[in-house]
Amino acid sequence: MNIALYGISRCGKNYLIDHLLDNINGKVAKTIFHVNGYESLNKLSHNEYGIPLNETNENQKNHLRQMFHDELVALKNGYKHKIVDGHFCFCKNESFEIAFTDKDRDAYDIFFYLDTPANVIIKYANLDANKKDVAFMSEDKIDKWKEFEMQSLRKICLANNKEFVVLDNDIDDCTDFFEEILLETHDILLDSKDIAKHIICKHKELISKYKKIVILDCDRTISNNDTTYDFCASMNIDKNKLKKIFSGEYYSAYQFFRVAKLYAEKDLQLYEYASDHASKTAILNKPLIEDVKHNGDAYLSIGITSGILRTWEKIQEEYKFPNIIVGGSNLETDDFIVSRAVKFYLIKFLRESGKYVIAVGDSMVDMDMLNEADKSFIVAQEKINETIKNYLLNTKTEMMQLEYSELYYEDVPMKRSLFL
Repeated sequence: MNIALYGISRCGKNYLIDHLLDNINGKVAKTIFHVNGYESLNKLSHNEYGIPLNETNENQKNHLRQMFHDELVALKNGYKHKIVDGHFCFCKNESFEIAFTDKDRDAYDIFFYLDTPANVIIKYANLDANKKDVAFMSEDKIDKWKEFEMQSLRKICLANNKEFVVLDNDIDDCTDFFEEILLETHDILLDSKDIAKHIICKHKELISKYKKIVILDCDRTISNNDTTYDFCASMNIDKNKLKKIFSGEYYSAYQFFRVAKLYAEKDLQLYEYASDHASKTAILNKPLIEDVKHNGDAYLSIGITSGILRTWEKIQEEYKFPNIIVGGSNLETDDFIVSRAVKFYLIKFLRESGKYVIAVGDSMVDMDMLNEADKSFIVAQEKINETIKNYLLNTKTEMMQLEYSELYYEDVPMKRSLFL
């Protein structure tokens, strides 16, 4: 597997990679090999043009990038995986100079982005005697640079069926995540495409009976409240821990892995008790459920949760809704983890198989699946989501909302039913 690790200058990519090599290869020899992107390109530049990389023009740089990827493909050294550090773009005055190419897009199986806080990047930059360009940037400018890179890479990956994962600078959790992917330390799926295919395969008999499907997020969509918070209260987990993990609202596999690791540390009996408690405190969105039951008889209903699967299995058992519940968020109890991308690929693969899909959700975890569906609805429960509000104001979408919801987003068309 070819792995790309992106991030702006001085974010600590090489430090993370060195740590990964020491830990992972120390457990299983020749698992992962580091190809230093800049050093390799610089060496090629000296060999090809007799000058360092930073003195080449854009045409020369593009030629060197082509050569680099040809050498990467040809590299056979006995290692199972290769990891390459790279730059998506460079910040030039007030604009971004893109370094990412189609060769980059096609060369890697999975793309990581190291989202190191801006103040930490500036600190690292000031410790480097040779490169202090980033040290003189404001935190706001660095944040805009990072956001541009992350959003650009995420769109490219979704368009090309590639996995995109945002990392933080917690070295231990990052190492655990890579070990999970490369060494398969737990029997759990993390690749979003594989998870979506697994869900469809598991329920293929029922799915095959329907031409139309409605996909519903669970917490704050099927329910008005977030049952995960009630679950955490029973587990003595501070909900602010979850908010910290999801700060930035990236919702990639790494963030959900960190939560799944947290849940897996708890006693299984306590986990079961907390799941049961959360199911009993669920405040169901009765108008939505009645709409699906009475107007959507031609549709298979699938609830998908990034929260506590066991809670929603209990809710489904009691209320006989929806037809199927899928999800996962615990390394020890579940088969997979549901990230933002999993929801997207589930919709994508269902539509590619000829299904007509309606999707309903409430947060940025659901945004890609809502945009991918044939028809989609955004709901607001308890309060207006400010991130969603800003997204809808600044992005052209065909999303709608339901008249029977109590809260509304401005300038989003209203419908009496999901099916009318």
